[in-house]
Amino acid sequence: MTIVIILLIIVAIIAALRMRRVVSDRAAETSQDFPVVTPPGTRDLDEETAARPEIDAMALASARATVSQEVPDEVLKDVLLDATPQQAARLFAGVSHEVMAGAIGEQTSGVHIQGHAGADDLAKLDNLSSAVDDLDFWNFGEDKPA
Repeated sequence: MTIVIILLIIVAIIAALRMRRVVSDRAAETSQDFPVVTPPGTRDLDEETAARPEIDAMALASARATVSQEVPDEVLKDVLLDATPQQAARLFAGVSHEVMAGAIGEQTSGVHIQGHAGADDLAKLDNLSSAVDDLDFWNFGEDKPA
C-alpha cells in the first residue's frame, strides 16, 4: 500500500513538472508574437523642435493593432519614442472615450468652444471676473528691511 502511495506522489510530481514546462513554453511562444523593441527615448533631445528619432515600422504596426483607431499616428509615434507598443496599449486603454474625444478635438458635451457666447455665459464670466477681483492674492506681504 505504501508503495502505491509513493508511486502516486512521484507520478504527480512528474506531471506537475511537465505541466510547468508546457506553460512556460507557451508563454515564450506568445511573447515572440510581439517582438520587444526598445524605444529610442527623448531624454537626449535638447529642444522640443529637435529632430525626433525614427520609429520602427514593426513597433508602429504592433501599437496600431492594439490601440484605438481614434488615436492619430503622430500621437502614437510620439508615445512610441518613450514606450513599447505594449506599454502604449495599456496607457491608451486607461483613457476614457470622453477624454480621448476631447484630446483629439471632438466635442462631446459641456463647453463648446466654437460659436458666440450667450447672455448667460457672459453673465457667468462677469461674475467670475468680479470674484477674482475680490481675491487678495496680489498682496505678497509687506516689504521688510533686511
